[in-house]
Amino acid sequence: MKKAFSYFLPALAIFIFVVILLAETFVVKVQTTNLRKEPKFYSSSIASLKAGEVLEKISEQEGWIRVRTSAGLEGWVHSSALQQRKFTLLAMDKSLKTQASAEEVALAGKGFNKQVEEEYRSRHGEISFAWVEKMLQMKVTPEEIQEFLKRGRLAEFGGEK
Repeated sequence: MKKAFSYFLPALAIFIFVVILLAETFVVKVQTTNLRKEPKFYSSSIASLKAGEVLEKISEQEGWIRVRTSAGLEGWVHSSALQQRKFTLLAMDKSLKTQASAEEVALAGKGFNKQVEEEYRSRHGEISFAWVEKMLQMKVTPEEIQEFLKRGRLAEFGGEK
């Protein structure tokens, strides 16, 4: 009995390790996005996800990915907000950086970083960024999105998806 158990435990550990390796994982690549109840932009939000959060893929449907968070929440995120997580390779030279931080991933997704933005602002003092700042503060509710789609007869309300 003890001999069978001594084989079972390592086999179980290897099985769990292989399942974890085969699980498809994604990283949130935008500043924030919503985990939604259904695969629709106007569906109610279950939670807000931040850049760098790691999500496990459950399934996929027409540009939406059903995911599970580290907290165990399940819902839908549009694929445009996610990036497939790559395996990190160990470098022989410990001074080499082999992984980016969540902030770096989010900034790379936007195409700039704080230094680039500050340098651009300093060279272009004549440009007002007031409207950009206002746009960043704008929030559109799922109900407003649904009303927009209905009025324009877009997607499932009479037009192309």
